[in-house]
Amino acid sequence: MNTFNDIARYAEGEMTADERSAFETALASDESLRRHLALYQEVHGSMKQYFSADEQRDQLQGTMQSLRGEFFSAASQPAKVVPFKKYLRSAVAVAAIVIAVLFIWQPWKPDLFKQFSETSMVTPAERGNATDNLLQQAVEAFNKKEYAAAASLLQQVQQQDTANSFVYFYYGVALLQTNRMVEARTVFDKLYAGQSAFKFEAAFYQALGYLKEENKALCREWLAKIPADAPNYSKAQELFLELE
Repeated sequence: MNTFNDIARYAEGEMTADERSAFETALASDESLRRHLALYQEVHGSMKQYFSADEQRDQLQGTMQSLRGEFFSAASQPAKVVPFKKYLRSAVAVAAIVIAVLFIWQPWKPDLFKQFSETSMVTPAERGNATDNLLQQAVEAFNKKEYAAAASLLQQVQQQDTANSFVYFYYGVALLQTNRMVEARTVFDKLYAGQSAFKFEAAFYQALGYLKEENKALCREWLAKIPADAPNYSKAQELFLELE
């Protein structure tokens, strides 16, 4: 189905009775189709008014036709004349696509997940043992956004120091960044259920995981778990507002 062509034919009354009936049935249940029809009608009206206002268009077309006969031999293939109505429809379709991209999809809007998930690890104090060396490597990989490598290293550190909530939290973030969603949620659930300093950071990143999956309802639900006295409350509220 050529959606834009069908919209154009419907808007300009070119459909048969059966086609029009089928199209109107689709309109009744398809909000996106109704929105694109309204967009087409708006753009079509504006462009038709613009082109109709050009009093020199018909004169120019006649001049070009006469020049064609003067400069090209009779043996030459005649130039293809595109009916104005067909040209207008094509122009409207292109304009509608551009407007849809700009005002419906809004590509200039920031990637909220990327914007709010950016974080870095603090370099730990060096004590020279094997665990700290692994952790140092993990920090370097994490801060270079090499999240797969960081997750592997942090997992090794966490296995040797299971009570370290700092390591466990960033392990969860690295899992989230590499789309290992189930594992990341397990980490954040455990941190949120505990009483570590990362309890509400875990809630925030749990919300980001649902945001990444475009589940705004669960994203809001987790943001609502962050109390007003939590250090990341203002950040959570900022994201909450961005979801509106």
